[in-house]
Amino acid sequence: MHRLLVVRDIEDARYELQKIGVSSQGVEVMAPKALGCVVKLCGVRVGAANILKQEMLSLGGDAAVARGVVEGRAAVSDVILLGDASKLRKLVGKLEHQAVFGLPQIAAWLQRALRDLTTPLPALDCRGLLLELTRPRLMGIVNVTPDSFSDGGKWLEPEAAVEHGACLVAQGADMLDVGGESTRPGAAEVPAEVEMERIVPVIAALRREVNVPLSIDTRRAAVARAALDAGAHVVNDISALRHDPDMIPLLREHPDVPVILMHMQGTPGTMQANPHYTDTVQEVLAFFAARLDDCEQAGLPRQRLLLDPGIGFGKRHEDNLILLRKLPELRTFGLPVVLGASRKSFIGRIVECEPDERLPGTLAVTALAAQGGADIIRVHDVAANRQALETALAIGEAR
Repeated sequence: MHRLLVVRDIEDARYELQKIGVSSQGVEVMAPKALGCVVKLCGVRVGAANILKQEMLSLGGDAAVARGVVEGRAAVSDVILLGDASKLRKLVGKLEHQAVFGLPQIAAWLQRALRDLTTPLPALDCRGLLLELTRPRLMGIVNVTPDSFSDGGKWLEPEAAVEHGACLVAQGADMLDVGGESTRPGAAEVPAEVEMERIVPVIAALRREVNVPLSIDTRRAAVARAALDAGAHVVNDISALRHDPDMIPLLREHPDVPVILMHMQGTPGTMQANPHYTDTVQEVLAFFAARLDDCEQAGLPRQRLLLDPGIGFGKRHEDNLILLRKLPELRTFGLPVVLGASRKSFIGRIVECEPDERLPGTLAVTALAAQGGADIIRVHDVAANRQALETALAIGEAR
């Protein structure tokens, strides 16, 4: 899985270079060069790695490879290309004349990645209701459940849930996410009939009350169908369409419905039992690459899909922090990125506090995510997060 690397400072650069096996001397020489547009190519054949290094040097950039590559002692190597976007575009032009060692495939990936990096996302078409993604948007949470980790039971009655959803829109929510099953760590499944009883009247009423896209947070095709019939615009599936084999056929029937795919190890009942990653970001990116291929082969075009790294879903504390720091790398796919970190337990591990005391930590995540690649930020407290978002954007746009 090739990827665009986020290298924020010199220590980030040293870490990434050491990880692919660059010599200690090479790390010190190349680390300062990594503070530009950085690309990591994985599993490159030695011939291609050497050509990439020569071509990047000729362009005034560089390419980091593992020890032994230049001498031909290593069969494959990860390669980190060091240079700005202009140099990488020139590299693509040079590689177009190379037909060996898998270089044409590398050139095609680079060309697509650079295009996606510089092309603004189109508006999200939610069954005819457009959501512009020229700036980050807020998704307000409406939990119609008795046992959600933060606000379970508050909005279980349909009238209360509808009033809450309308209030979130008045506070600045750009869309709403309605869920009838808690997916907190250790949560047990509820019958689909119960889930439908909870969400259908709420979605139907909200469709009349507000004029923003409504997302149904469910893993079940029957629930998604009922929600779409009631007026929902978007399907948000924490299983990335793996839980219910009927979900993809249902979505093929609704070609105007965007779909959020989330990464998760295990299920809500088991996901925090023993999550493990060797390279968190690489494994999450590889998961999305595979799911996008599967969805396309099943008849769901990429342009309908959004990606959520699944903060708190089958993740250790450090995994959550790494994914938040490296959030812009999800833009490798050129698709909208959804982030749900509101009031989650990783905040309570940084500064010990209960879910209803985690608003300050949530606001910090929202502000950083707004400048770090999130397109849709899922939150409980819309008014406060709107202020944090607008402030972060104003600072980021100042010249």
